Amino acid sequence: MRRLIMAVVMVLGSWIAIGGGRTEAKPPAADSSGSREAAKLVAEFRRAKGDAEKQGQVVEKAVAAGPGAVASLQKQIFRELHPQLDRYRVRFQQQAAGLAKSHLRKADLSEIARLRLPILALTKGEPTHEEIVAKGDPAMARLTEIFVVNRADVLAQSEDLQADRRKLQALGKHWERCLAALPQSPPAEGESKKPFTFEDYLSGEEELAAGLAVPMDPKTQQVLAMNGRLAGQLDPEEARTVLALNLTRNLLGLPALVIDLKLAAAARDHSKDMEENKFFAHESPIPGKKTPWDRAARFGTSASGENIFMGSPDGKVANLAWFHSPGHFKNMLGDHQRVGVGRSGVYFTEEFGK
Repeated sequence: MRRLIMAVVMVLGSWIAIGGGRTEAKPPAADSSGSREAAKLVAEFRRAKGDAEKQGQVVEKAVAAGPGAVASLQKQIFRELHPQLDRYRVRFQQQAAGLAKSHLRKADLSEIARLRLPILALTKGEPTHEEIVAKGDPAMARLTEIFVVNRADVLAQSEDLQADRRKLQALGKHWERCLAALPQSPPAEGESKKPFTFEDYLSGEEELAAGLAVPMDPKTQQVLAMNGRLAGQLDPEEARTVLALNLTRNLLGLPALVIDLKLAAAARDHSKDMEENKFFAHESPIPGKKTPWDRAARFGTSASGENIFMGSPDGKVANLAWFHSPGHFKNMLGDHQRVGVGRSGVYFTEEFGK
C-alpha cells in the first residue's frame, strides 16, 4: 500500500507542469488607449502583490474601465493563480495519501462491485437524465465515500494547508470578480446555471487531489504519468478536465484515457469557433468543420465521440454536466482509448478516440 501511495504522489508531481501550459483565451481587442490603460492596471496589480485590499481596488478600476481591461487583468490573475493551485494540490494530495491507508482498510470489495454494476450497465443502453441521477448519483457518492478521503478531514490535519488555502482564496476572489464582470454568453442547453465561485473551484481542486490518493492499477498510474508530461502543452483547465475525467473512470474500475494533443487541438479549435461565432452545437457552420470527424481529420487524427459544454471556466463543472447528460455520459465512460479537451473561455469541447 505504501508503495502504491508513493507511486501516485509521483504521478501527481508530474501534473505540476500544468502551470506552465497555455493561458486563457485572448481578451477582446481594444484600441491603443484601452490597451495602455489595461497594461497600467495589470502592472499596478502586480506591484500590489500580497496586499489583497490594494489588488481589489485595482480590480474595481478595471471593472470601471470596461471588458478589455477586465479580460487583461483576469488573464494576469489566472497566470499567477494556477502555479499556486498546482503546488497546493500536490501538498494536499500528499496529506490525503497519509490518511488513505487507514481509510481504505474499511473498503468492501463486494459492495464496490455492486455499486459499479448499475452505472456501467447504463452505458450499454440508452439512459435518460433521470436514470443517471437516480442510479448513478447515489452509487458515485458511495464509491467516493469508500475510496476518497474527505477533504475536510485532510484540511483538519494540517494548519499549513489551511494557511495556504487562505492565501489562495484572497487571489481567487479577484479572479472570481473579474469573471463575473465579463460579458456573459446567452443561456444555452447544457449550460451551467450556477454562478462561478472560487470557493467551489478550490473545493474541486481538493477533491481531485484526494482522488489521486485512490488505489490505481499500474496501467492507470502509467497513463496518468504520461498525461502529466503532456499537460504542459495544454491550457491548465484542459489538463484539469482530463484529470477529473480519468479519476471518475478510476472510481468505476475503467482504464484511464491517454491525452491526444491532436484531438486537443481539434477540440480547442471547435471551442474557439463556438465562442467567436456564437453557436453551441456538435454540428459546426464553419466550412470543412461540420462534424467531429471532420474536425479531427483536419488535425491529423480520428475521433470516436465528442462532448461539448458552455457556461463555466471550471472543467470539473463541465465533467459533472457531462455525467448527467445521456450521450455525454456514454462518451465519458465509453470504450475509448484517447481524449483531447480544448477550451476557449467558458466553452469546452472533449474529443474521444479509439
